[in-house]
Amino acid sequence: MRKTMFLSTLLIGLALAVAGFLLSAPLGATNGPAISDPRLLFAPALFVVGVMLTFASAVVYELFPDDSD
Repeated sequence: MRKTMFLSTLLIGLALAVAGFLLSAPLGATNGPAISDPRLLFAPALFVVGVMLTFASAVVYELFPDDSD
């Protein structure tokens, strides 16, 4: 259970962080202020939540008991 919860938290956090990064403002030359807006309005928040979940996976690993007993 411990490893399953750790891996699921880690993978969900990484997926959210990557999705938030990819949905943020496009890379490249700017032609105006409209190009700097994110593709998805809450993409930066999605990225931050993904990073927080990735770091929280270590806490999940420590809080769940080990199954080897």
